[in-house]
Amino acid sequence: MDPSRRRILQVGLAGGALLAVGGVGLAVMPGALTPPRRPLRALTPRQYAVLAAFAERTCPRGDGWPSADQLDVAGFVDDQLAECPPTLAEEVGAGLLLLENALVGLLLDGRPRTFTGSSPEQQDRILAAWRDSRFAVRRSVIKGVGSLCAVAYWSSPEIWPRAGYPGPPEVPG
Repeated sequence: MDPSRRRILQVGLAGGALLAVGGVGLAVMPGALTPPRRPLRALTPRQYAVLAAFAERTCPRGDGWPSADQLDVAGFVDDQLAECPPTLAEEVGAGLLLLENALVGLLLDGRPRTFTGSSPEQQDRILAAWRDSRFAVRRSVIKGVGSLCAVAYWSSPEIWPRAGYPGPPEVPG
């Protein structure tokens, strides 16, 4: 028996609804949320958590170097974004949520979990996939957020002695 046009549409709509619900579930799956140390000024708590995880994976750590968490790199970036035009903070935040989104990860990389819900080794692989992606938006997110984290890390006075930098010169008057 051939299915009717109506039955095909019903099955198609039901399947589309299931995919949409599953996709929303993947997009909002809880990851490991790092709570901010002070009130956020530009980012949401979810964006901050993704940024904190990103910074932990990309900033130096160990061998006497303080971690991104110890220096509150994500808090510094949030403060800096609050001083920029709001559209910049929105774009950075959107990029962070795209990195966090498990549905995007599933479709493009075959990973059905959020960035913050992934192990450190998995996060390293995710960042490498984004860095080497054929999609410019993914490469742009990695480059932009990575640059923000690098500025925040290396501008911390706690880093200067270890890096051999005596600090900015004192200017009289």
